[in-house]
Amino acid sequence: MKLLFCSVILVFVIFNAKAQENDSPIESYRNNVVLHTSLSYRDAPFTIEGDFGQIDKLDFKSNLNLAHGIGIAYKWFALNINYKIPSYFRNTDKYGKTTYFDVGLQFSIKKWYFHLDFRDYNGYSIKDASHISPDIQTTSTDFHINSDLRFLFFSLNAYFLLKNDINMKAALGVVGRYTQPAHGFYWKFFLNTYGISRRGGLFPYHFFDNADPVFEASNMSAIEIGGAPGYTYINNINGWQFGTFAGLSGALQIKSYQRHGESTGSIGFAPYIDFRLQGGYNIDRWFLMLTSVFDYKFINHKVLNYNQLYYNIQLTYGYRFKEKDKKK
Repeated sequence: MKLLFCSVILVFVIFNAKAQENDSPIESYRNNVVLHTSLSYRDAPFTIEGDFGQIDKLDFKSNLNLAHGIGIAYKWFALNINYKIPSYFRNTDKYGKTTYFDVGLQFSIKKWYFHLDFRDYNGYSIKDASHISPDIQTTSTDFHINSDLRFLFFSLNAYFLLKNDINMKAALGVVGRYTQPAHGFYWKFFLNTYGISRRGGLFPYHFFDNADPVFEASNMSAIEIGGAPGYTYINNINGWQFGTFAGLSGALQIKSYQRHGESTGSIGFAPYIDFRLQGGYNIDRWFLMLTSVFDYKFINHKVLNYNQLYYNIQLTYGYRFKEKDKKK
């Protein structure tokens, strides 16, 4: 009798596990060779707000070019190569030129998804610069070019996905895809350090009648640490897959600025926004996915506020080869 009871329990457990496996909204292509190519555009414009006399905001723009990427994935192995396309979106004589180095690393461990980012952008221009002063040097499009203004960023992010049917790789749609709707909460933990710098001042401060020392800063930076709760929803309807990750919280921020070789710092809190959006056509053999990532940064120094929006928009096409039949 005990043996029969144990057998019934065992059959029930196996059947229940199989049912859960069949009910999974994720279809994995880990054992398929996946080739993909991408075209992406990223940018990191920012503004500096303060009392600049007739204006209250300086608008800094970069001039970047598109990036092309090729990649392959199979089982645990994944390789991506990205390079900049030579031509720029806008004329470099009129809008300046931005050189940049951008690299990232992503990997998953069970319910964790890790993402490391490093960005180095050189060259920004102030839009509508004649509003500062008629004596400032501008291009024919009213841009004041600062080719040595630099933006640096490093970020370590860890997503903890609370539900088993939430998977970042399947959401991105390269080595996996969704076949049913899935949604749930997640936690994102992050460590960020970023800032802007320029020898001689972040902006032409000698045109402004303001004695506050932060106006003469040659460097402004911050370190942030914190965690953000978020919610995700992903679905695939007749091959059209779409989803979003969104979270909002605050971050502990250590901020500072440097003026004439002397640093001034303080500790405070800053808002933190996490937002990812992806969508496209994703079926068994091939996919075309549009992925966008948005990152907001804030540094406030009483009389001077730094606000930046970084975004990356990427279109990826890929083909999944058939899985090889296992030898008997």
